[in-house]
Amino acid sequence: MKKKVLSLLIVLCMVISLVACGKKNDTKDTSNDAEVAETTDAPDATEVPDKVVATGTYDTLVIGTQTFNGVFNGMFSSSAYDSQVQDLIFTTVSWLDPDGVLIDNAGHVEAKEITAEDGHTQVEYKVSVKPDMKFSDGEPVTIDDVLFYYYVTADPTYDGSSTFSTLDIVGMKEYYYDTPDYTAKLDEITKEVAAKYALDKISEEDYKAYLRDTKLAGWWAGIDSYDWVGYLKGEGYDPTGIETDEEKLLEMLVDCEYTKYHDGYDPQSYYQDKLEGEFITGNLADGVNVTEISGIKRLDDYTCTVLFNSPNISGDKQVAWIPIIPKHYYGKDFTKGKLEGIKALNGAPLGAGPYKFVSYQDNIVTLEANTLFFGETPKIPTVKFQVVSEADKVDALIAGDIDITDPSASLEVIDQVEGAGMEYSLVDNPGYGYIAINAETIPDVNVRKGLMHLMNRAPAVEAYYGELAEVIERPMTPTVAEYPKDAKEVYGYDPTKALDYFTKAGYAKDSSGKLVKDGEQLQITVGIGGDGKMNHPSAPILTQMANDLQAVGAELIIQDLDFSTLVSLKDSGELDMWVMAWGNSTDCDLTQIFGSKGNDNDVHLYSDEIDKLQAEILKTVDFDARCKLVAQELDLIMDAAVYMPVYQRKNMEIYNATTIKLETLPERTTTYWNYAKDINKLEMQ
Repeated sequence: MKKKVLSLLIVLCMVISLVACGKKNDTKDTSNDAEVAETTDAPDATEVPDKVVATGTYDTLVIGTQTFNGVFNGMFSSSAYDSQVQDLIFTTVSWLDPDGVLIDNAGHVEAKEITAEDGHTQVEYKVSVKPDMKFSDGEPVTIDDVLFYYYVTADPTYDGSSTFSTLDIVGMKEYYYDTPDYTAKLDEITKEVAAKYALDKISEEDYKAYLRDTKLAGWWAGIDSYDWVGYLKGEGYDPTGIETDEEKLLEMLVDCEYTKYHDGYDPQSYYQDKLEGEFITGNLADGVNVTEISGIKRLDDYTCTVLFNSPNISGDKQVAWIPIIPKHYYGKDFTKGKLEGIKALNGAPLGAGPYKFVSYQDNIVTLEANTLFFGETPKIPTVKFQVVSEADKVDALIAGDIDITDPSASLEVIDQVEGAGMEYSLVDNPGYGYIAINAETIPDVNVRKGLMHLMNRAPAVEAYYGELAEVIERPMTPTVAEYPKDAKEVYGYDPTKALDYFTKAGYAKDSSGKLVKDGEQLQITVGIGGDGKMNHPSAPILTQMANDLQAVGAELIIQDLDFSTLVSLKDSGELDMWVMAWGNSTDCDLTQIFGSKGNDNDVHLYSDEIDKLQAEILKTVDFDARCKLVAQELDLIMDAAVYMPVYQRKNMEIYNATTIKLETLPERTTTYWNYAKDINKLEMQ
């Protein structure tokens, strides 16, 4: 089995200087002046307001959040913490009401069925935006700003998390591949890849070229990124004399991986994507041939239509529950196939939402009320998002350093908050906690199933959350209607069954008591974000796994990491397992996570059967029939043993009763609606 043993990372502890909330109006805050001066790419903040911002005694709302990636563009942000910021800067055509139903916001969407010439059913969505809206820089909002989002996320070089380019919109594939005649070429590429690059057919030259080009599938990040010399020596290689020679060291690693771990990589998918990419690049190189998506039509300055070639259960959300992105700001240099200019502005966002961006500096994002907002002007002049560790969130709010935050709900936290006289709300989280297994670094499904049988979930969830969470059995949030309510446990905690699976995978104890295969001990590296203190609901699961694996002669290496490092190692494929959670799930479309070409398919699950089911699910309007298909899909994912769903918890928000007028919080807080949706109505004391 391919095992990438990582040296234990030293997690740097950042000393956080909390921004004091509740600044009085008569206090000059000079820090904002410095931040604006140093943010040279920030949108112009000198616009003369046409409305007066009403203020109370306190003029700054401080929201406690966690580590930013600094990508505040609604087309490219993937972190929930970055999304918190962008949600106040951008506005959407439509959004979800407290019950999760799509409703109008800055615009409207309506659908009608159309019978195509060949008799099959198509669906046309008419999307409109309100007239007379403006972005925070004073430029008008038009339907072109909605179309801009469509075309960027449909671009063949787009690498964000949106799956817009995969939708069955008339003309989408012609646009994506930049040719009306793409089908024959794709079939040709697929046949070529299967015949030439499958594991049992690929040549040594092509395999090694793949390893070089992908830097060992993302594992190699330079000579100083890992103890490569020690790794090679452990694999029986002698790197003497080339310890500091990057080129030669990488070449030795390429030979090592090809020779010893041939079945641990996926060159076939790489060459499929590579050849398709070359096909697209070649089409674009001779000039853009398909400049428009034929199924998307601009009707006037405020209206367009989007024609789907087949019914889609979330089509209205896909075309309307999207941020309105100012084309005049982000798209000045945009041409098909070139998104660099757009990405360059990811850290300096501009939108038409209730707040406008001022700065991002020293773990603080500062926003100011957008006096040009089409809705009611926010009553709080300034909002700051302050990075606070999970362990410090409650204490920081009680101390008065922050005004609103969202700690993980626990009985201990509730007692602490109630004891301090603070307010809180609890709602079902539209997501779930999980433990993922990388099928690329652990390609044997028997090993993965053995690991699943070592995850003792119920005691860990009960100890951390009490009645504030429940163990779930499928990788989907139970807040989604299609979640199978009668789902049974697949992998119960059973060390004996775990060992049986390891044995089935070819592992056996050697004379020293180690569980080995081909002389290599079973070693697994897992990442968890526990603030360096294993402060995480799944931490006891990993501790138990480590003990159980040690008992049979294997090893679990637990790395307790900060969130950004955890994400980085996950994305680069350097972890065999990781502990994370999904949020903001609103429908049963799992294409992005488990589809073979899903942008968030970090577990490297590639299944034609699952892909077909996902496509069928998106077309199945009948609810009962769709539920059956979803249940089948989830069963297949569980059988692949790449995701262990752990818990679905309650979301908790706590509010500083000293600084916030509690009566201005939403009357009803739900899974889909909280203070951020009514941020312009929120007031401070």
